[in-house]
Amino acid sequence: TDEKNAEAKTDVEDTKSSLSADEQFLMMLKEKCQMTDKEWEERQKTRQLEMEAVSKALAILSGDDAHDLFTRTFNPALLQRESAARSSHREQASQILSAAAQKLHSPRLSTLAYQVKLDAF
Repeated sequence: TDEKNAEAKTDVEDTKSSLSADEQFLMMLKEKCQMTDKEWEERQKTRQLEMEAVSKALAILSGDDAHDLFTRTFNPALLQRESAARSSHREQASQILSAAAQKLHSPRLSTLAYQVKLDAF
């Protein structure tokens, strides 16, 4: 019976220490969950404010006032138009570079010829 009492006391001590560790873990877990909940609520509020701001911006941009302002201030004369002379000069330069690339078997010159041909500037 002394052995059984000793085993029972050891079991009780082990159970109490396990219970204590579990209670500490539970407290830490509750704190962490509370912090996570607060962060979630803050993120939700932030997202809601962002959605409201985007909705207001869209309402302003798609409103009649914005359309009227755009039509009044839009000047098609300010659009850049490609000149035929520049285009033909670019095409000639591209052809010269391409011919040189073929003659010299140079992939770099070939790449440059394509860039010159495609680049608008």
